[in-house]
Amino acid sequence: MILSNDSDFLHLGNMSPDAMSPQFKLQPYYGDQLELYRDFYSSIHGYISIMVCLFGITANCMNIIVLTRKNMISPINVILTGLAVADMMVMISYVPFSFHNYLRTGLEEKEKFTFSWALFTLFHAHFTVVNHTIATWLTVTVAIWRFMAVCYPAPTMRYRGLAQARIAIVCTYITCAVFCIPNYLTFTVASSLDNQNNTIYKVNFSELAMRHGGLLASINFWMFSVISKLVPCVALTGLSFSLLRVLYEANLRRQRLKVGSDSDKTHDRTTKMLLAVLFLFLLTQFPSGMLALLSGALGNDFFSNVYLNFGETMDILSLINSAVNFIIYCSMSRQFRLTFTFLFFTRFSKDKWAAVPPSEPTQTIGTACV
Repeated sequence: MILSNDSDFLHLGNMSPDAMSPQFKLQPYYGDQLELYRDFYSSIHGYISIMVCLFGITANCMNIIVLTRKNMISPINVILTGLAVADMMVMISYVPFSFHNYLRTGLEEKEKFTFSWALFTLFHAHFTVVNHTIATWLTVTVAIWRFMAVCYPAPTMRYRGLAQARIAIVCTYITCAVFCIPNYLTFTVASSLDNQNNTIYKVNFSELAMRHGGLLASINFWMFSVISKLVPCVALTGLSFSLLRVLYEANLRRQRLKVGSDSDKTHDRTTKMLLAVLFLFLLTQFPSGMLALLSGALGNDFFSNVYLNFGETMDILSLINSAVNFIIYCSMSRQFRLTFTFLFFTRFSKDKWAAVPPSEPTQTIGTACV
């Protein structure tokens, strides 16, 4: 549950095979039933998550290749390329994590909790938190950029916009890495003895995190499990409704004037495609943010019986969100499809698709996304 429980990843990283056996006792918030659900889903989560990750890694590689072609260059496409890189990094790291924790069953504790694996778990947790945070804020950046392009179009600013987009990506990567410093300080690798007196290594809260009544651990939870999820979701909700309003008003104007150029239609399709990306993000991220907020408000009973039991479910939702942008681009953007088929299916593109070669400019290159 690295992606959903950013500040509590050690629960899964320290999990032993016996830890997933159901406890048949009444627990608050229907915790016993939710635990049975988690036991069932955990048994298949490894297979599902690895399949999603392998598809997502391949899809994001294709996103990067297509979006960086000459005829696809635009400020928003540059940002979407940075988003694809961050999403791909998350899934690359998740594959070995999922394989070890979910598919390598029957290991003894001394084999499961080695020092090298504990180090990887710690690295994986920090690496995925950073890249997931980057992907989140790049999604917000895409929404802001599109809103500005729709409301204040300036085609002559294309090249300056490209430079600004690249600066925005670099700033997002650096800022998110710095923002996650509290997360780096909260966890460490700790050794202990198992029932056979073997030394095992697990990720646990650091001594610094537990000082002053666990102040740093609490701050970390609120920062990464609540604020870093809900604030972007609220921002994206407002921006999405603003974009919908702009689209609606533009359609009304065209209907009254009974005119509409091809570039206007392409402009609208681009905005609709980006709205699909934003709504998918909200659909997969908002539930985990709300569960984290309720955990902070209702206390440990809710956290233990509800939040943790939905950990793998929230993880797979986040992975799906990282993996399916390629499908959205292909289904909603003709320019993306044509460039993709030209690059990967040249024979078919000549006969069926008549793909546009990468060097051919398009009318919408200045502000359009894919």
